[in-house]
Amino acid sequence: MTPEEIEHEMHKAAFDQNHASFRSLNQQMWQIPLISMTLTGGLWFGVSRVEDFPLFQLALLVLAAAGNGALFVIILRLRFVMEQHLKWLEATYPAGFVSAKGKDWYNKPFLVRSLFQSMLLLAAILSLILFVATAWTNREEVFGLMPQDPALTYYEQHAASLADGYETLSLESAHPSLLTLIREHFKDEPLNVLDVGAGTGRDAAWFAANGHRIVAVEPSEAMQTIGKRLHPSPDIEWRQDSLPALSETLSSGEKFDLIVLSAVWMHVKPDDRQKALKTLASLLKPNGKIYLTLRIGPSEPARGIHRVSESALQDQLAELSLSAEKLDEQADLLGRTNIRWIAMSISKP
Repeated sequence: MTPEEIEHEMHKAAFDQNHASFRSLNQQMWQIPLISMTLTGGLWFGVSRVEDFPLFQLALLVLAAAGNGALFVIILRLRFVMEQHLKWLEATYPAGFVSAKGKDWYNKPFLVRSLFQSMLLLAAILSLILFVATAWTNREEVFGLMPQDPALTYYEQHAASLADGYETLSLESAHPSLLTLIREHFKDEPLNVLDVGAGTGRDAAWFAANGHRIVAVEPSEAMQTIGKRLHPSPDIEWRQDSLPALSETLSSGEKFDLIVLSAVWMHVKPDDRQKALKTLASLLKPNGKIYLTLRIGPSEPARGIHRVSESALQDQLAELSLSAEKLDEQADLLGRTNIRWIAMSISKP
């Protein structure tokens, strides 16, 4: 081959290589918005699903902000390299080069890159705003500052999501042994019922609908608000009261045939449980029953959840001359494999 032919082949090889590199870079550039949407959407969805773990939420939001920030820089680098290829192609083969430099604002150079980067920057800023908001909302747990009543604080902050979980279950599925107790011990007679820790009023609504007088005690104002909206029955008497004292309920002088404590006992501090049992016993009619569920599982200090056990409860009841019977035991209906529930029936001698 002549020197001219060799140089021509080298130019052709260089042209083909640079053209292929440019196409590859262009494909990568167009994939970045898809990567960003998948990354940001997936991480934000993850944040919405783990609201019980604020530290994990913060980690996901930091990852979303960092990811979009990294993609912002990657676009800068890709566009710089692509520009060098374009300049080389223009200098090498000006007759076949398409400039496409428009005059209108929507045809100007770097418009697409600028729009991509603006969206990435916006996603990163929104992630940081969500990070700050989440950190502030959960500052007690994030910074290790436990509130005086972590259980009440938790229910106030997560009332809406907790209500969704509670309302998916019915009283019949959650407490089959309670229905058996009402049928066999009380012979389905109309009862004066006290529901301590009534939550959204799901169980209270069942009692009201079945002809019982029901007093629903719930210390969380947010939960009460949701309960009154979901179950606007005039037969439910709501009270803002709490264990161990139940001072408002005690001052009323009422006595109850049945006292229900569903998923409540683990929120009572161990040092307050003896006083709480005395309070409940004083509110019970002679032939009355206390229906109490025990959450057998790990403690969760941020939610005000303490460990409980059947044996510890039996010892405390014995000191007050109260008797208890185990009604049933079942797995957690919300699918938590490390938690199970024991239903107990407590009565006076």
